[in-house]
Amino acid sequence: SEGTRGPLSQAWYDWQSVKSDNPQIYALGVKELWEVKKPLDRIIHTLGWPLPRDAFGGSWAYPQGENLVSLGLVVGLDYEDARLDVHELLQRMKLHPLFREILEGGEMVEWGAKTIPAGGFHALPERMHGDGICVVGDSVGLVDVPSLKGIHYAMQSGMYAARAIFEALKKDDVSADGLAGYTRTVRESYVAADMKKTRNMRLAFKGGFWSGSAKAGLMTVTGGAFPGGRIDHDEDAADVKHLNDAGEPFVPDGKLTFSKVDAVYKSGNQTRDDIPSHLIIGEEVTAEMAEMLENLCPAGVYERDGEKLVVNAPNCVDCKATDVLGPRWTPREGGAGPGYRRM
Repeated sequence: SEGTRGPLSQAWYDWQSVKSDNPQIYALGVKELWEVKKPLDRIIHTLGWPLPRDAFGGSWAYPQGENLVSLGLVVGLDYEDARLDVHELLQRMKLHPLFREILEGGEMVEWGAKTIPAGGFHALPERMHGDGICVVGDSVGLVDVPSLKGIHYAMQSGMYAARAIFEALKKDDVSADGLAGYTRTVRESYVAADMKKTRNMRLAFKGGFWSGSAKAGLMTVTGGAFPGGRIDHDEDAADVKHLNDAGEPFVPDGKLTFSKVDAVYKSGNQTRDDIPSHLIIGEEVTAEMAEMLENLCPAGVYERDGEKLVVNAPNCVDCKATDVLGPRWTPREGGAGPGYRRM
């Protein structure tokens, strides 16, 4: 239950040669919690803007009490523009009258970021159990992107795993055979059934926003029968990115919009400044790659300094975005990382 890109689960999948029909793909979400002046009286979801047309994602605003609002933006990591910056897009989005009216006069009290598995039904591993192990939640990829469901699937898979483990312990058999009921239960559950109905919907948007919207509508109407089968795709790291023209630099005001450094502070980061780097970087990183990483990372871990890449490892909030597209994330000392309280 490590969440996305867990080092134990990834190592186990590789060691045991556990495959899936499609590779897992991911999205990056950046989230803020705001204490506001007046309660938010509705749930808000958006799709598209402020993203470019070649990117898939959307935003939300949720009331979480009389004076607390959850706000965020999620973007699929298969976007084409290497200068796309999810954190900056969220800051620009808050300047829209829809969101400014909700937040103005309030205070941003917490910030965070994480990756989300988005490959759907065909990216689920062929088995989720082994000798002495059950893999649950985001580590399996139990997220249904079109319906924005993942938390309760993770909880349900944990319940299925607990039942399978309990039965295996009673029989004194926690081998792969003894825990096989877990994978079978997940595959026969409403979780897999829900994900099968929308199995190709996220993948339809790889052809663009408008064509994806049309295909997704047909998939919804037919319960996934159109187009049927499986849409093949590559992993996110195989998608070519280009440095598009740089726009006007964004200058946060420190009240409604914030820099990455300010955001990391709001994550409650508890990492000491002299921690050994837990990020494995290739020997040769081009200037273009350095700029892509600078924009990709929502926490300011990576910076382009002329032709070089500078790595600020203590800033890391363990979102795993660069683990998907470039440098490898490895476990670091206990107690390090963000100190989320209400995220």
